[in-house]
Amino acid sequence: MHHALFHTAKDPTSPDPDQILGVACWLPPRAPQTPQTWHAWAGSWWLYLSQLRLNLSHGRGGLNVRRYYIWKARQAEAQAALWDDAEGYYFCNIVTVLPEAQGRGIGRALFRHVTERADAEGRRCYLESSRAEPNMAIYERMGFRLVKEMVCEEAGEAITLYCMMREPQGG
Repeated sequence: MHHALFHTAKDPTSPDPDQILGVACWLPPRAPQTPQTWHAWAGSWWLYLSQLRLNLSHGRGGLNVRRYYIWKARQAEAQAALWDDAEGYYFCNIVTVLPEAQGRGIGRALFRHVTERADAEGRRCYLESSRAEPNMAIYERMGFRLVKEMVCEEAGEAITLYCMMREPQGG
């Protein structure tokens, strides 16, 4: 995550102006054929091991690594099928807003920083939503459209993720 674009949202007029109300992590465009750097590879392992340590130390030792690899395999398949731009995409890796802060435009603001940049560069944006409702409607209002449903199955359980793409706007 060394080159990731992190954005946070705070309300300087609130009683707790340092409270983080939302966060977004975007991965910048990278040509699909570009090999992963050693630094990125080491960073992904560092992140995995840190998460494992936190899960174990906080009593969440049931980390289902198998499901993670199922998801990563489905994600690789979806991206191979959808990502046809040789220059890559801005990829919204995660966006979250505190429940009590939702509905105030914070998520839209966290997207705006990157979508405006993508528009200026003529690049597409991509995300994978874990929920159809209400997420897809929110993302559609920001110009994203559903391009694929990604089903992750294990032991008779299925979870659907929604792959969405945004074309450059304006200009």
